[in-house]
Amino acid sequence: MRIFGIRWEWPPVFDKMREASLRWFGHCGKQCLCEFKLSHLGKDQVLHDPKIVGLADAVEERINVIVNSGRIYRCTWRRNPSSSLANDCITAMAEGLNSTLYNHFLVLLWRNGDQTYLSGADMTADSEWESFQSVIKRICKESGHTSEKLSDSVSCSSWEFLINSRYHKQYSKSYPISGFSETSIDQQGLYSPGSSMGTSDSGGSSFYAELVTETLDTLHTVYESLKLDNLRKRDLGLLVVLLCDIAAFLREDCYLDHYIRDFPCLSKGHEVSLTSTSKRIPPSLFRWLESCLKHGCSSASISHLPSLIFRDGSSVVNWGRKIVSFYSLLCGAELSGKRLSSGVSCAIASGSFNTPEELTVLSMVGERVGLQQLDLLPAGVSLPLRDALDKCRDSPPIDWPAAAYVLLGREDLAFSHLAYSRKSVELEPHMNVNMTCMSAPYMLNLHPVTIPSSISDTIQSEDNKLEDVDSVEGYVADGMEHIFNSGIQLRYGRDLRLNEVRRLLCSARPVVIQTPVNPTASDQDLQQAQLWQLAQRTTALPFGRGAFTLATTCTLLTEALMVPKLILAGRLPAQQNATVNLDPNVRNVQELKSWPEFHNAVAAGLRLAPPQGKMSRTWILYNKPEEPSVVHAGLLLALGLHGHLRVLTITDIYQYYSQEHESTTVGLMLGLAASYRGTMQPAISKSLYVHIPSRHPSSFPELELPTLLQSAALLSVGLLYEGSAHPQTMQILLGEIGRRSGGDNVLEREGYAVAAGFSLGLVALGRGEDAPGFVDSLVDRLFLYIGGKEPQNERSHLFVPSIDELNRSAGQIMDGTAVNVDVTAPGATIALALMFLKTESELVYSRLSVPQTHFDLHYVRPDFIMLRVIARNMIMWSRVHASEEWIQSQIPEVIQNGVKSLGDTMSDTDEINADAFVQAYVHIVVGACISLGLRYAGSRDGNLQELLYKYALYFLNEIKPVSVSSVAFPKGLSRYIDRGSLETCLHLIVLSLCVVMAGSGHLQTFKLLKYLRGRNSADGHLSFGNQMAVSLAIGFLFIGGGKQTFSTSKSSIAALLITLYPRLPTGPNDNRCHLQAFRHLYVLATEARWVQTVDVDSGLPVYCPLEVTVRETEHYAETSFYEVTPCILPERAVLKAVRVCGPRYWSQVINHIPEEKPWSSGDKGDALSSGILYVKRKVGACSYVDDPAGCQSLLSRAMHKVFGLTRLRASAASRDCQDGDMVDQLISTFSSNPSLISFAQLCCDPNWNSRSDIDFQEFCLQVLFECVSKDRPALLQVYLSLYTTIGSMVDRVTSSSSNLQDTLFISSLKIALAYNNSLLSKRSTSSKEGIVQSTFLGSVQKRVEEILSSSLEFQKDFSEYMKYGRWPTEDYGRRASTLLSWYVQWYNVPSPFQVKRALDKIKAINTSSSVPLLHLLFPTTDVTALCEINRVGFCSRG
Repeated sequence: MRIFGIRWEWPPVFDKMREASLRWFGHCGKQCLCEFKLSHLGKDQVLHDPKIVGLADAVEERINVIVNSGRIYRCTWRRNPSSSLANDCITAMAEGLNSTLYNHFLVLLWRNGDQTYLSGADMTADSEWESFQSVIKRICKESGHTSEKLSDSVSCSSWEFLINSRYHKQYSKSYPISGFSETSIDQQGLYSPGSSMGTSDSGGSSFYAELVTETLDTLHTVYESLKLDNLRKRDLGLLVVLLCDIAAFLREDCYLDHYIRDFPCLSKGHEVSLTSTSKRIPPSLFRWLESCLKHGCSSASISHLPSLIFRDGSSVVNWGRKIVSFYSLLCGAELSGKRLSSGVSCAIASGSFNTPEELTVLSMVGERVGLQQLDLLPAGVSLPLRDALDKCRDSPPIDWPAAAYVLLGREDLAFSHLAYSRKSVELEPHMNVNMTCMSAPYMLNLHPVTIPSSISDTIQSEDNKLEDVDSVEGYVADGMEHIFNSGIQLRYGRDLRLNEVRRLLCSARPVVIQTPVNPTASDQDLQQAQLWQLAQRTTALPFGRGAFTLATTCTLLTEALMVPKLILAGRLPAQQNATVNLDPNVRNVQELKSWPEFHNAVAAGLRLAPPQGKMSRTWILYNKPEEPSVVHAGLLLALGLHGHLRVLTITDIYQYYSQEHESTTVGLMLGLAASYRGTMQPAISKSLYVHIPSRHPSSFPELELPTLLQSAALLSVGLLYEGSAHPQTMQILLGEIGRRSGGDNVLEREGYAVAAGFSLGLVALGRGEDAPGFVDSLVDRLFLYIGGKEPQNERSHLFVPSIDELNRSAGQIMDGTAVNVDVTAPGATIALALMFLKTESELVYSRLSVPQTHFDLHYVRPDFIMLRVIARNMIMWSRVHASEEWIQSQIPEVIQNGVKSLGDTMSDTDEINADAFVQAYVHIVVGACISLGLRYAGSRDGNLQELLYKYALYFLNEIKPVSVSSVAFPKGLSRYIDRGSLETCLHLIVLSLCVVMAGSGHLQTFKLLKYLRGRNSADGHLSFGNQMAVSLAIGFLFIGGGKQTFSTSKSSIAALLITLYPRLPTGPNDNRCHLQAFRHLYVLATEARWVQTVDVDSGLPVYCPLEVTVRETEHYAETSFYEVTPCILPERAVLKAVRVCGPRYWSQVINHIPEEKPWSSGDKGDALSSGILYVKRKVGACSYVDDPAGCQSLLSRAMHKVFGLTRLRASAASRDCQDGDMVDQLISTFSSNPSLISFAQLCCDPNWNSRSDIDFQEFCLQVLFECVSKDRPALLQVYLSLYTTIGSMVDRVTSSSSNLQDTLFISSLKIALAYNNSLLSKRSTSSKEGIVQSTFLGSVQKRVEEILSSSLEFQKDFSEYMKYGRWPTEDYGRRASTLLSWYVQWYNVPSPFQVKRALDKIKAINTSSSVPLLHLLFPTTDVTALCEINRVGFCSRG
């Protein structure tokens, strides 16, 4: 109802006031409806006459009270009773009674006590329940005195005044109230039940009879629901007393018998009559649950369920409805929408299911029932649900919500689901609440607070600081101090190879120069020569360091970027670490360091990986120096390669260009192109074309731009238009291949043509003949640039330059129809390779032929042959195989025969032909090795590693014999080829090997790289290019600290080919044939396929075995192999599934759909994209870090040893405290569950042991062992509950000292036994046993039956009960009534009047034994009880 616009479901009572005392009277007109006392109003107490002058700002249960002093008090009132039992009963009556009956109930509720009750500010829960009881008793009283009309009442209560008031009439017109009408209010304004149903006394009598009957049914529903809550036993005891009174008043003997069976202490004062006319049998949830388990949901009678439980929206029996729905689904109920075939509704969470147990788990999630709620259930009732959770725990479906995994105890799957769900951001608050709801309360503190390793590992420790023991400088910031985080260190364990890599790639310390102790003048010249050689190596180190530290640390946006120093000086350990610098009079040191400083800054910038995924524009400009520098230029390139330059505005870009700084312009153009890769962004495109003078209009002022700027601009255009096949851009770039670069440096035109070729290949990357327009003419022109004939194509006019272009093309690299193929061939070959990448084009493949005759060998340069081999294999991608036979198949027969005949004295091969054969052979082999490196990039193929390693040793032995090789390779090639070419080929093979083994840290390959790096000038040709190759190879082998690897997508292969372009520079500033900044584009080919397992309980990275399955390909069938995390997974295109295996962690399977798609860390739909896989360790097993061999995980042997010690300790007079601590220490080693640890500590407590018998102690230890070994901590409560129940029954029988006040545990135990029997009947079809041992439950059943048969007076009590419905009187004591209630509950004996009716029918048949007939009438009653009934029946007849 509503009073003053507020709905009052319960008489409101203020319970929070300030100081002093004051009263508030609620009036309607002149009638006082209710009175509230405000106490302790503080300073207002000094007022002579404090008054409330206003009420304001009412919000739900709070309102402002304004007194005459001007002060305002915020007051709280109760809309609902503080007694949960009273509140549930009133709510049940609101939901169960019809509107007329409920409204009359409210009338009586308000009339009971009126002013006195409503003004009680100190109302307690007990008094509220007593008030509710008085209302119900008043209803019963009124039903017995209906002859006296209610209208004769003299008193006029506030409720009656309100109903008769003008306010109510006006309010009723606006807000009609169901159940009230004008006819239901008599002339005096009193609500009369007879006025709406008739004026006779019989009408009032039937009304009250209906009200009392429905009240009994409604409150009985509350009673049955409370029986499923262990924490409401006190409320249950209060409610059953009231129900007994109501049932006795209504002469509902079946109801009364039902309550006395549950609470035998109520037998005093109540007697069941056998002459009752009522045939109503009370509903029983326990009876229905047991029947459902025994016979299935379809066979369980719906009459056993209260009618209110089928009503949607009923809150008071919501708990009972949930349990009924769970049992219904578990026993095979059919689901139709939200309604089950059993008649109840149920919310089902989203997810797939194949078994009833899985559907039950989803319903528990949908109804928000977690482990905390399961603990409220009686042990037997919770057992089937816990068993369903246990059966689904091993391998639940992968599409379940996170809360379902938490309910199963699979927090690893829950965290993975939340981390990789597409809607995790939006659903995170709801998911966190739901997960907390599903967790047990004692497990909430175990939810780990994890910190991403990329953030936590930036907290540097002193152990990560690199110190030189021979140097006085101490700590040196080398840009790699952050690399030793927890994940990377776990990857290599106690291996020190990362420390060695850090030492090899450090350029921030002076290098060691070995000289005599007393140097002479000639020794100083030797020092300078040696220092110059070492400077070549030092300037190449940033290439490898950038790869080694790629994306391994986070950006601190409040700090500037720290770039490690690039020191070219040396130190003399023999002379107390004296420093030696390069002589500036001999060489220009600053010019030597210009580009190396650029690469050093690139390496420093590549290590940044912002956790937000986006760099701040403010931070970039914050690091911008006042004067342009190569350091900031390198940073721009690094940020661009990570895709972070998109935050720059157009004004920022042109401000950089306006500085006219060469390195800054190169870094900015390449960085912008990489950030806007494949987007064709118009503004960026215009800024790039400005740096290509050949594309300027004739009216454009002439610009003198360095060739390397033009080369960088060309490649940037290719990156910007990558894969677009833009016709106009392709036409422009094709012309640039044959055009001489601007400027006076003619020697750099080859690099310009190569950049144009790469750019053209990127624009038409992998499009082949699918590119729109003039593909045939374009291919013909490219083959012309390679060295073919002039194409005779009718569409060749498309490439005829205009007059304006001819005026600007005076530098065209053509004399008439002749083409300078020495300049154009590399670029054109690369363009064809990228255009037809993976297209399997036979036409282009055949035209890119390798020389097959002696004449062709002299016509084509050897390095061009190598490019052709690479291009042919990139086109025929699927034909590339990792075998030595495939490499030999790349070599034409004429070359193989020529090489074989080198050692033949009878051969007529001259010196010139021999040189040609050897040159071609070497470059073809190297080209094949590079092709293999590109084809199997990042695959870590063991066979290919051995093959490439073998070829590397072969070339190394040709330079200088270092090992004995049994491979039948041609010998003595060094006589026909210069050493520099052999060195270049060796380092290209090593570089290809490291591309294959990228991120693996392969030890054998690393040893080879260490050897190559440590060689001096006598061992090999130590050029800058070779040192750069070694540095890059080391970086590739440990790329990203082992967290990154290379992809084989088209875009990645193109980026790798640009990086591996087989023309190595001769010096730090050599950009003639290939711009050195292009060597950093390998970043575009990397992908983080790293996966690291994290223990969900501790939040720490751990070792864990994985079974990885790759799909079937044309080369191999579907294959599975094993890895130990942290590890690198195969590419997305072949990865099919990943399974956590091994005995120490719970299994989980992550299915993967193989697809040609980059492995992006931002793809939240992929469970492996973030690199974190949460796992859960099984109880009883240690981690692989603590126990690598598994010797410490022998839990059973250790526990049995503890059992023996405990047994001996319990029987001894004195106890050894040290032995007593073994149990809890052992449990804490294998489990982090607080309940198990606390129980183990209790078992070790001497005081507890002294108060308990040895059998119970051993039982506790055995239960503890089973819970730990099977990882079922919830079983501890179930076992102890069942065991202690039997013990209490024994105590009750023997000494009457038990605290058992009810027999509800009997029903719970019967449900557990029914479920066990159902499992035993299904054992033939399922090998999965129940979570509780069936032998234990069988022994419990046997023990209960022994207790029930031990009473001597039982037969007499049972006879009295069956004959007369009489329970044992007080003279026999409560023990007799308790035993009888146990018996009738255990054997499911029907009520006495039911038995009397059955016996009356059977006696008419005149049979000798009534047991078979009784069994037909009472099929659920045990035969033992039927025999007793038969005995009682025949005795009475006799």
